[in-house]
Amino acid sequence: MMKSLIIGYGVTGKSFEKFLTANSIAFDIFDEDITKLENKKNILNYLNNESISDYENLYISPGIQLKKYFSVSNLGKLNYISDLDLFFQNNKSLKIGVTGTNGKSTLVNYLNQTLNTVSSSVALGNIGNPLLDNINHTKKYTVIEASSFQLEKMKKNHFDFSIITNIQNDHIDYHGNYENYKNAKLKICSEKGKTIFCTTDDYQAIAKGFVLGIEPTLNVEKLNLSNLPFRLQKISSGIINDSKSTNSASLLYAINKLNFRGDLIICGNPNKENYKELHIKGPRRVFIYGKHRNELLNILKHENISTFVNLDEIFNILKNDKNKDILFSPGNPSGNDYSNFIERGQHFNNLKEKYFD
Repeated sequence: MMKSLIIGYGVTGKSFEKFLTANSIAFDIFDEDITKLENKKNILNYLNNESISDYENLYISPGIQLKKYFSVSNLGKLNYISDLDLFFQNNKSLKIGVTGTNGKSTLVNYLNQTLNTVSSSVALGNIGNPLLDNINHTKKYTVIEASSFQLEKMKKNHFDFSIITNIQNDHIDYHGNYENYKNAKLKICSEKGKTIFCTTDDYQAIAKGFVLGIEPTLNVEKLNLSNLPFRLQKISSGIINDSKSTNSASLLYAINKLNFRGDLIICGNPNKENYKELHIKGPRRVFIYGKHRNELLNILKHENISTFVNLDEIFNILKNDKNKDILFSPGNPSGNDYSNFIERGQHFNNLKEKYFD
C-alpha cells in the first residue's frame, strides 16, 4: 500500500498527522527544519520530483512554497491536498470563510460569538484552531479565518458564504507581488452562496447584520460581544496593547484610528512585505527593539526614532514619564523575537505590571 506524505510540520502538519493516524493511513513527514522531527522515524529527507514519486497523496501545510522544490511544469501534476479541501470533504456544517489583510480575526471573533447566541458555531483556521483537529464537530456553522497561504492551495471552493475585510500589501516575500497576493485572497469568493466585501471597519455591525440575514430570530439588542485580546486592547489608562498588529497596514490603521500622538513601540521581522520605506506620522517618539531592530531602522522614517536590544530598556525610559501615552503596535510578524503575537502581547503586559503598577 502506498504511503502519503505530510509536507511541513507546523500546526497544520501536526493536525494532518492526527487525521492520518486516526484514519490508519501510513505517512512520512518532510520539513526543512529537521529539529522539528526529533524522535520521528517516518522522515523524508529530500523533497523533489523523484523523492515524492512513491507517495499516493501529499498533504501540504499552508506556508510551504512548492515552487522552491518543484519545477513549474510539475506543479500542476502534484496530487496535493490542503487542510481546507480535507475539511470541506469531511465536515457537513455551513461554512463561512473570512479573509483580508486586516480585521479578519476580529470579524471571525464577532461572527462566532453572534452565531452562538442564536445557533451553534465554532471558529477555526488561521485564528489559531486547526481545521482538522475539529473536523468531526457537529455544530451548524464553521467560521473559518482563511489566510492567503491556505486559499492559494485550496483546490475547490466549498464556502457557503465568504467575507473579505480588505486587501492591502502583505506577504509579498511569499507571493512575489501584490497581484498574486490579491488573487489568492479572491479565491475565497463563494461559488454557491454570497460574498461580502466590507466597506467599513465596524466589524461588530457587519457581524450582526450578516448573522441577522441567515438567522432572523437573532436579538441584536441583547448582544454584548467581547473583543479579541491584543487587538487595540486598552490595558490601563493611556496604554494600548496591539500585539496582534503583524503588518504595516494594521500599524498605520492603529495610529489613524486612535489619532495617536504619544510613544509608539515597534518590533518584529519586516521582510514579508518587502517595503523599502515606511513613513510614521503622528507619534511623538518611535521606539524599536528586538533582533530585527536594524532592519526596521533602515525602513522606518520618523524624526525621533531610537533602538533598543529589548523591551525592558524602553520601559526603563517610559517609567519616568508622568503621563503615559503608549501604543504597542509591532506592525510585523514576531520573527526571531517571539513565537507568536500572543507571547509578545503577554510579555508587554508583564513588563507594564513590573515597571508601572
